[in-house]
Amino acid sequence: MYKNLALIQLPHFFGDGYSRPPECYPLGLGYISSVLKQHDIPHEGIDLWGEQLTEDGALKSVNFSRFDVIGISAYSTQYRYLKTFTMKLKNQYPDIPIVCGGPGPTFSHDIILKNTGVDICVLSEGENTFIELIENINNPEKVRGVAFLKNGEVALTLKRDPVENLDILPMPNRELFDFEKIINTANQVRINSENGNDSYTSRRAADMIAGRGCPYFCNYCSKTFDGLRLRSVDNIAAEIVELKNRYRINHIAFNDELVLVNKKRTIQFCDKLKTLNVTWSCQGRINQVDREVLIAMKDAGCTEVGYGVESISQNILDAMNKKINAESVVPVVKMTKEVGIKPVIQYMYGYPGENDRTIANTIKFFKEIDYPYVSFTTTPLPGTKLYEDCKEKGLIADEERYLMKLDSGYNMDRPLVNLTDFTDEEFLSKKRKLQIKIIHNYLKKRPLTYMRFISNFIGKRIKNYF
Repeated sequence: MYKNLALIQLPHFFGDGYSRPPECYPLGLGYISSVLKQHDIPHEGIDLWGEQLTEDGALKSVNFSRFDVIGISAYSTQYRYLKTFTMKLKNQYPDIPIVCGGPGPTFSHDIILKNTGVDICVLSEGENTFIELIENINNPEKVRGVAFLKNGEVALTLKRDPVENLDILPMPNRELFDFEKIINTANQVRINSENGNDSYTSRRAADMIAGRGCPYFCNYCSKTFDGLRLRSVDNIAAEIVELKNRYRINHIAFNDELVLVNKKRTIQFCDKLKTLNVTWSCQGRINQVDREVLIAMKDAGCTEVGYGVESISQNILDAMNKKINAESVVPVVKMTKEVGIKPVIQYMYGYPGENDRTIANTIKFFKEIDYPYVSFTTTPLPGTKLYEDCKEKGLIADEERYLMKLDSGYNMDRPLVNLTDFTDEEFLSKKRKLQIKIIHNYLKKRPLTYMRFISNFIGKRIKNYF
């Protein structure tokens, strides 16, 4: 039996060296930790994100020789850090097996195994796989749901069946990392005031999942879990009660791919949450809410609902396989506001089919719903149809090189892959003009805020000049 395992959360560094502060608890590693505890397997959590450590800083700060196996969770956007860190780690501790799980290795295990210090990749759900792997770390071919190198080639074992009944899983261990630190750093909520004097309020929030998977198949969406499996509302309620009693949590941020899967489930969900005296936020869908559902959500404490609108042009929505009607978006957003829930709009710029007409539609949409600018440059992610299409068309010719740029490119204006008919310069120029127009339409109704915005902008320009 192994005497000690490490479970590592990587930082989210970008190409300019900037790292976001910890915004949520790593539930995936929390679930793994709870299962390890059930099997009496000693382990420790190492939060490189919370400590904001570079690759070299991590190696200097942690004595990894104490561990028999090192487990790392990684997103595709963390590939650059994962590669540098694990190669240095393997060079320093060549005999310690390195296991990587999460969305990154689920979709890019070939690249990870051939180009980093990772020895074994856990694919998709990890709770049962990781336990079996620990017992067979030198014989991974005996374990379902993993990939590893065999004679220099990537070998895949048989696919593991998902956990059908999520209620049988233990609740995630929130003692693995500094939960209190995450609460303190991630929950300063900005309150926008019409008089221009914004303020901040603190809430004690915790992340949770109500289920795994999504019944939709949007072409741009990278889904870690197949199908859709839901926790019972009683099981969800039990975790909320524990969070309230143990950590004084008063807000739940459901970070599922989709919480509002159908009306019946949502009403049952709200009826249970209404009795728990917490506020909450979640990811919804334009075609899964109506006034009755929104009122039930509001009565149950919902403060925000995310809508993956992505585009207001029907041709682009159809190209995304979004399965929503563009004409229904504005009424639902306005209805959400009327009920008293804040709609959080998620939107994309530069999807295939973007042109001057769709950009004009976007400007009109944000003006109509009176919403500030929000838009991310379309970035193909591993595990999506969009990504596979880009590979087939030769737009992504070198996947490893693409992943190395993904950390800094995901939130930048300039696209990693230009999917439009615009030149790169036109792409960037049109996005900037779009941004300015939307910001102007929003702020001109808020003159004091507009004046402060201009003052801050000029101040930054002067500071950069000198």
